[in-house]
Amino acid sequence: LNMAPESVDDQYVGCTHKMEKLVRQEYLVKEFQKSNNFEKAWKAGENKFKEIRDNLARSHLIAMYVYTLNTVYGNFNNEVRTGKQKYKNKTFAWYSLHFLLTKALQILKKQQNKSYSTIYRGTKSKFKGGKGITFRFGSFTSFSLDKGVAQGFARIPGKSSGTGHCFEIKNYKGAEVSKYSEYPGEKEVLIPPYEMFKVTAVKTNDWCVTVFVLESAGDKSDLNCALFKYKKYIFKTF
Repeated sequence: LNMAPESVDDQYVGCTHKMEKLVRQEYLVKEFQKSNNFEKAWKAGENKFKEIRDNLARSHLIAMYVYTLNTVYGNFNNEVRTGKQKYKNKTFAWYSLHFLLTKALQILKKQQNKSYSTIYRGTKSKFKGGKGITFRFGSFTSFSLDKGVAQGFARIPGKSSGTGHCFEIKNYKGAEVSKYSEYPGEKEVLIPPYEMFKVTAVKTNDWCVTVFVLESAGDKSDLNCALFKYKKYIFKTF
C-alpha cells in the first residue's frame, strides 16, 4: 500500500469546461480511432442510455457503463495506475473516459452525500501495510455495498477458507454507480484515483482473512489540470 506516485490523478479542479471542450472536439474521436474495443463499448453505452437523467450528461452515463465492461476495465485501470508520464506528454490513451468518469463521480457524490454506507472490497492479492499508514489506490477502484459480493471477489479457487486481503470504508468520496453498470447486482461504489485513505485498523479472521479498515484522508492530485498548466498540484486533507 503506497501513494501510487505514477497514477493519473487529475481532479480537473479549475479546468472542467476546458477539458469538456477538449474531450468533445478532439480526444473522444481520436481515442475511438485508436481503440476498436473502446469505440464498440461506447456504442453499446449509447444504445443503453438514450436520455439524460440524475443531473448527469449522457456522456457521463455512458462512461460509467463503459468502465464496467470487461473489454475496457482492466486495460484502462492499468493505464490509470501507471500512466502519469504519458498523461503529461499527451500520449495517454484514455483522456476522455478518465475525465468523464471523474466528473460523473463528483456529480453523483454531491447527490448521494446525505449519508455514508460502509463499503467493502475483496481481492485475491496480498498487501503490506499497517495501522496509521496513508495511501492511494491510484486507479478507479471498485467497492461494493454488499459484503458478500466483496467476499466473492476475495475467494481463492481451491481454498475453501482462503482469501486475499480486503478493505472496508465508512467515509469516502466515491459514489454508487450500480444503476449505470453492466452488473447492477454487484452494488458497486467507485472510488476516484486521487483520494487518499488512512488505515485505522487491521482485522484478522473477520469477514475476510485480513481486513484493512480505512477512512478518507483527503485528496492528492499531482496532475490537476496538467494539460492546461493550471495548478500542477492539489493536496487537501481533512
